Amino acid sequence: MEPRFRKAALRCAAVAAVMATVGPLGPAHSVPLPRPTPQPSPRGLLDAMRRDLRLTAEQVRTRLAQEADAHRAAAAVRRALATPPAGMWFDRTSGKLVVAVTGPADAQRVKAAGAIPKTVRHSRAVLTALVHKVARRVGKGVPGVTGWGVDERANGLVIRVDRTKHTARTAAFEKDLRDLGTRAKVRITVERSNQTPRQQGGTVVGGERWMPGNEGICSIGFSVTGPQGFQGFLTAGHCTLTPDQAAFGKDGTRMGTSNPGGNYSVNGHEGDFGLVRVDQPGWTVGSAVAGQGGTPVAVTGSQEGLAGMSICRSGQSSGWHCGEITRIDQTVDYGTTIIDGLGYTNACSAAGDSGGSYVTQPNAPMAVGLHSGGGAATCGNFGGDTVTIFQPITKPLTKWNLRLKTGSP
Repeated sequence: MEPRFRKAALRCAAVAAVMATVGPLGPAHSVPLPRPTPQPSPRGLLDAMRRDLRLTAEQVRTRLAQEADAHRAAAAVRRALATPPAGMWFDRTSGKLVVAVTGPADAQRVKAAGAIPKTVRHSRAVLTALVHKVARRVGKGVPGVTGWGVDERANGLVIRVDRTKHTARTAAFEKDLRDLGTRAKVRITVERSNQTPRQQGGTVVGGERWMPGNEGICSIGFSVTGPQGFQGFLTAGHCTLTPDQAAFGKDGTRMGTSNPGGNYSVNGHEGDFGLVRVDQPGWTVGSAVAGQGGTPVAVTGSQEGLAGMSICRSGQSSGWHCGEITRIDQTVDYGTTIIDGLGYTNACSAAGDSGGSYVTQPNAPMAVGLHSGGGAATCGNFGGDTVTIFQPITKPLTKWNLRLKTGSP
């Protein structure tokens, strides 16, 4: 049977990491008890970056200033170029945004925008067309092949393979890809690991969480508002598959309805995102996600992720952890479904973190994505490459005409 159609408890099953539950995340929260409410602070995010990225306090401050400049440069590049560049990434050595271009005119525009141009052979359109060819060859799944996409920094493609599930069919597929790359004169790299991505759900108890009826436990992503007074929160699509299912908060009381009307859950090629309506007495939505030790961090807006950028994520199982975005716009084969447009990071995660928040820039935290899945390496026991996968936040906001609930940093 093809991997795409395996059952097991993979739909909401566990994945990348298990660490003690430290203050997770809660954009939607119940009415607080009569006691002082902690104010949003970036301190926990800074401390986590020092811990997880192994940086000094001064290095963290320098890097964040460089990344803020790089994000501004990326926005200027997008405005200046007529077509998307072949790639963009943050280079931590130079502290600058690097942009892959195919001609001198675009190189000059990139320089004017404050970034470093890198002349490459293949345009984004060429690489994207090749990705589509790979997808057609994969079809409903190839044993051991867990994902693929553009390798921006190499101006080529990358294919991810779980070496523990390698078969003769996998070997034949790899040969076919090498031939494809040779004909197209495009570099196709095969990355081998022992990590098979799985969408994360689970039965881990503790911290800020939400429970979709009796299907397991997931994490809240970001609070949103919408047309006609709608209020709710975004989470992973594989947590919201059942229409009109009761949604319960961390204290076990009902907060609202998951996938209202059956039109607010996506778990396929379009993405992995879902919506929960918050409409029960005693519940409201706010701008915060839980940072280090549960300290709230106020989200101030949304931002597209860039490869090389630092990122922090919050989930009800593993709490608050930071890392770097390693790739963007990747296709992932979870075995139960194939999803396009996801990003990879090396921040650890755990079962039950699905739907949780990805943010960047502690001085003005921006929403970047929702937790989708990961591999088997855990926050407390690294058994291989750390694989953590997120759904960019811009897709659900645009699709459903939603606005993030934001606050002041």
